[in-house]
Amino acid sequence: MKKEIFAKYRKVYEQAWMPIFGQDEFDTEVLLEGCRLANLQVIEYTLRRSDASTVIPTLRQRFPDAVIVAGSTIDDENVICQMKTKYSQLMTIAELMPYVDGFVSMLPYSDATLERYSSTHLCIPTAQTGGEALRQVGKGAAFIKVLGPDFSFSKSLHAVPTFGYCPTYITGGVTRERMHEAFAAGNVLCAAGFDVVLKGEDPETITPERVAELLRSFVETAKAARAEVNPQLHQLEKLTDEEFVAALPNYCSVI
Repeated sequence: MKKEIFAKYRKVYEQAWMPIFGQDEFDTEVLLEGCRLANLQVIEYTLRRSDASTVIPTLRQRFPDAVIVAGSTIDDENVICQMKTKYSQLMTIAELMPYVDGFVSMLPYSDATLERYSSTHLCIPTAQTGGEALRQVGKGAAFIKVLGPDFSFSKSLHAVPTFGYCPTYITGGVTRERMHEAFAAGNVLCAAGFDVVLKGEDPETITPERVAELLRSFVETAKAARAEVNPQLHQLEKLTDEEFVAALPNYCSVI
């Protein structure tokens, strides 16, 4: 096993759910402190957030034991270079590499990107077809991101003729109430932005303690919902590495 990346993979899998720092009305420091108080082990900070280029380089110091993944990445440096004139927070995957443990994208990754980074970083690209998903998993993608709120594509990737090979991570419209449905569709991870986590909360008065309370609720709900669908994934943290691998319902690219 590739011990370092495997350990990161385990942390992501064990948490079952992760918060997404997108662009919202909530104060970054309040949200980060909430994550710390909730003792989160996995956080996705996206390049959609306007402070990304200044905050991402600091996250390792803030969360030394957590897995940090950068979201909304694009694996074309020429595109990033041009679009930086409009979105100054953009960073290339090469620029992000020293600061994070993985990359998430709403777009597919090229074979070259996966071959270059998948041995050291968790790569989580999006697929919109079964062929894209299979190619990227075969080249080293740790998970395939699928977009909600509809679960049809997730279900197709986990249909009987696919032998359930694809480890999918779903975002978009996955509230606590929909988590069981999300896992029943075949997904093994889910996530939500703070616009979902803190829906109805006042950005002016929200406290880190309240953020932490809601974050813990999302994590606990996700773990319980996933365990209902896949009982072998209950209390993964208690399993040895060999038992953990044996419990996985999908292909694992990091072993």
